[in-house]
Amino acid sequence: MIKSMTGFGRGSFSGESLEFDIEIKSLNSKFFELKIRGFSLSGIEEIKLRKFLKEKIIRGSVNLAIKVNGEEDQDDFVFNKKKVDAIQNILNDIHIHYGQRLGLGDIISSNDLIKSKISNINLSKFLFSVLEKAIKELDEMRIKEGKLIYKDIFKRIKKSKNMLGNISKISEKYSSEKQEILSNKVQNLINGSKIDENRLIQELAYYVEKSDITEEIVRCKSHFNQLESYLKLDNAVGKRIIFIIQEILREVNTIGSKSHQIELIKQAVEIKDQLEKIREQSHNIL
Repeated sequence: MIKSMTGFGRGSFSGESLEFDIEIKSLNSKFFELKIRGFSLSGIEEIKLRKFLKEKIIRGSVNLAIKVNGEEDQDDFVFNKKKVDAIQNILNDIHIHYGQRLGLGDIISSNDLIKSKISNINLSKFLFSVLEKAIKELDEMRIKEGKLIYKDIFKRIKKSKNMLGNISKISEKYSSEKQEILSNKVQNLINGSKIDENRLIQELAYYVEKSDITEEIVRCKSHFNQLESYLKLDNAVGKRIIFIIQEILREVNTIGSKSHQIELIKQAVEIKDQLEKIREQSHNIL
């Protein structure tokens, strides 16, 4: 079953003189993107965390917030003097060269000017197990929304296939009528006239073939069946669904351009409208 890329999950830990909360939120995106807020992890721990989340979430724009709770003494913090001095020098240069006076408040988002002495080792010891809980909650929400998207897309596929069936019937009827009309006209033209009959038949066959949409209808049916099979898979299929929708749209556009019957063109436009709605939904499928 397909999954949405939108979800939210929460996890928490309390024990061993440590208390922290995790919130994770994901939105749709072409790739995996991660933003981490709150507690500052070491470089190695952050790399491990990113790899862990990418394997679990696969794709989407992910926001992870890590909040360490509890009252802390003044001794629990350390002043990052080296970084503050470097920033102060930069601020002085800005004032000298550009006449603008900035303060540390303007760059307070640099969240390691004052660093917590809470050990990364203590946090990371429990971080991934808590993350598992948050991701499970996130995944449950993504599955739930995926089911709603699945139902909506299948409803639109069914409607589109019915309209494609109507196009096929209209096309067959129109093709038979057209061939009969053309055949009668040919007979009237060649009676008593010196016309290359074989050449004329070839030209008419070319005309009929040019307006024939049988191949496009067959390909559309095949694409719709493939689309339905993708929707039943458990792995990430969002990009494949978007691709197959583009292929169906191309075939429907050809059907519309080859058609001369108003009712047939209306059906093609309706199918395109349903496909555009499916494509819009597909951008949120994992």
